[in-house]
Amino acid sequence: MDHKRIEWLFLIVFLLIDIYLVVEILRSPVSLSDSTTSSTNNSIRSEMRADGIDLPSKLSTSQASGYYLAVKKSDYLSSKLTSLTQVNASYSKTDNKLTATPKNIVRISGSKKQILAELNKFKNDSRNVPYGKQYRYEAIMSGSNNYTFVQTSEYGDIYDSGAQLTINIKSKTIENYTLSYLGPVVAVREQQSTISPWHAVRAMYTDRELANNSRVMKVSLGYSKLTEVRGSTILLPTWLVWVENKATKNVTLKRVNAFTAQMIQTNTTYN
Repeated sequence: MDHKRIEWLFLIVFLLIDIYLVVEILRSPVSLSDSTTSSTNNSIRSEMRADGIDLPSKLSTSQASGYYLAVKKSDYLSSKLTSLTQVNASYSKTDNKLTATPKNIVRISGSKKQILAELNKFKNDSRNVPYGKQYRYEAIMSGSNNYTFVQTSEYGDIYDSGAQLTINIKSKTIENYTLSYLGPVVAVREQQSTISPWHAVRAMYTDRELANNSRVMKVSLGYSKLTEVRGSTILLPTWLVWVENKATKNVTLKRVNAFTAQMIQTNTTYN
């Protein structure tokens, strides 16, 4: 009886050891993969530093989410001309842009915060700017005498030349503005996960889209134009990466497809 009991005890012990080994075998590839990924990331960061490439102090490795969006192409601005009673406005159907000059002097002065408050008050008045409340100030795309605003939506900001407001300042007054408007956007697919900001920057580096002696100033998620289909413009989530050349101080906006990590070749350079 004692002999049988010992045999059962050994069998149970061996089974427990087998279960433990199976669990460890299943776990070890995951741990190895995480370790390898971390090692690879550290190696790439070291290579970037050696190439004189500076990154933001906090560059997230967490995924985000986004949608494919659609905007129906239409002439949204020309019908608004008659309501612009406080500016002299003209509309170009060729590039879908509205240009306007205030009828009366609009003075802009004070601190940066005060200037932005005055500009927001101006653009949010529908007698000055149509759809003005749908635009948000983007500092990194602006200069000392021109203030750029991007079209917003419930899904995120749109970074496209067809969805932009630029107000020009001269002698502390509003000289004029140019406006382009895509229109209301709708989601055409379910929400999907995107790559992380770090993944986007890493993809740029491996694709030789980050020059030596440059500085990544800002990385943010927005929407960019993908294509046009059946009278609609399709937008997709994009990691927008502003890169400064350390020598010239010029800043270039580069775009990375937030779903696939592929570069979108529509770079824009700012002084």
